[in-house]
Amino acid sequence: MSKRAALVTDEPGGPFKALPPGLHHHLRPFFADITEEVVRAIRTEIPEYARPADDTYMQAVHRGVDHALQGFLERMAQPDTDWEPVQATYQRIGRGEAEEGRSLDSFQSALRLGARVTWRRVNALVDADLVPRTVLGAFGEALFLHLDEMAAATTAGYTEARLHAAGELQQRRTRLIDLLTADPPASAEAIAELAHSARWPVPRTLAVVAVDHGPPTGSGPFGPRPGSGPIEPASGSGPLAGAAGAGPVTPTARGGLLAPSPGAGPLASPPGRRPQTASPGADPTAGSGRPAPPSGSGPIAPPAGMRPPAALSGADAIGPPSARGPIVPPEFLARFDVRPAVLVVPDPEGPGRARAVAGALQGRRAAMGPTVALHEGARSLRWACEALDLMRRGVLPDTELLRCQDHLATLLLLRDEALVDAMAERRLRPLEQVRPPQRERLAETLLSWLNSGHNASEVAVRLAVHPQTVRYRMRQLDELFGGQLHDPTAQFEMQLALRALQLRNGVSR
Repeated sequence: MSKRAALVTDEPGGPFKALPPGLHHHLRPFFADITEEVVRAIRTEIPEYARPADDTYMQAVHRGVDHALQGFLERMAQPDTDWEPVQATYQRIGRGEAEEGRSLDSFQSALRLGARVTWRRVNALVDADLVPRTVLGAFGEALFLHLDEMAAATTAGYTEARLHAAGELQQRRTRLIDLLTADPPASAEAIAELAHSARWPVPRTLAVVAVDHGPPTGSGPFGPRPGSGPIEPASGSGPLAGAAGAGPVTPTARGGLLAPSPGAGPLASPPGRRPQTASPGADPTAGSGRPAPPSGSGPIAPPAGMRPPAALSGADAIGPPSARGPIVPPEFLARFDVRPAVLVVPDPEGPGRARAVAGALQGRRAAMGPTVALHEGARSLRWACEALDLMRRGVLPDTELLRCQDHLATLLLLRDEALVDAMAERRLRPLEQVRPPQRERLAETLLSWLNSGHNASEVAVRLAVHPQTVRYRMRQLDELFGGQLHDPTAQFEMQLALRALQLRNGVSR
């Protein structure tokens, strides 16, 4: 509210008390003509109100102008009149403009135009000696105070309605995200109906992006990778436990495929990630990129086998805009009140979409699920969350936006790591019989041999060793594995297990 409007609060009656008593009686006979002139000016100068063929609309405009001027006269007659009922009227007008989808520009232009016409007509009365010139100063102050208060009340009502509508729209969009990522999927009719009420054009396809909250800090563009150090296996002996005091075969951060780790099992979960088989009451999603249990209302519907993202609370839910999430294009659906945050991208293969997603992320680490049909959003969300988890662990590249479709083999191999553990325990147990340094070299040679179609010369090139060295190691492996080394099924499972170990360690060879 302007300083002029503030006078009513600071000084009850404000400039209206400075007007001479009886002035409203003197002016009342002229206000009918002033009303007509204001209406004509509004119809002529403001295109939105120029509807000569619409009698009902023009009568409403006439009533509005008459109400404003009569209210002004009443305040001149009784400066201490309660302003609240009049204020409520203009707040209702503001809400009505918002609900009709119009801006306040035309209405406020009409208010200003009405004040100018009234001021001009009263000056004409003064020039005709029909009104004392001494009242002009106080009259003008009161007139423009009245204008300011009407404008402020209208703006307050308009803003309130817009905020209410925006809140309802966001709630619908949040429910739409739940519907699009539900498993089992919602019907096409339910999606279309909610999308219409949420003002979201229904696309042919979509992709779901899982987003970390806030740009990671630390060295490098995305900071340190959680879990990128040595994978800490569970305690106890395992199928790859070393001989004579040596530890089991396990990935390390040294860059090798396998290395000893005293007193630990082979393929246990990495730091910050609980085993997939948890004890009753434990949270199997803690520390992972997979959606966590909901806290609060409106959780995203969980894909099969997954928990929904957890709603934020406290400092996570309020704060500066950067904490609440970036501004995204209106065609995207977004929730930044859950962990991980969720972005639904319509028609992700369309032109400019990749650029729009990158702009919306603003440097946050994120993984985009596959492009799917509308009823498969749960799958896209599930893959995106799993890829984000692997990014945090350093298994997948820690880029700003990773696309799942570029890393399908990794996602497949690490989809169920308990199965990988079981396969490694079954197929790689013979490596327990050698000491860690040799075990590392043999595992590396075995994987290269399987990858290169059993070609010793190609293995030598890959490992940068002499072909004779490869043949020597292969004789050792043949002694350890026996007939398994020539069984196609065993070869395939050994290759999968060794490749999974390699991925967990971030070794690319």
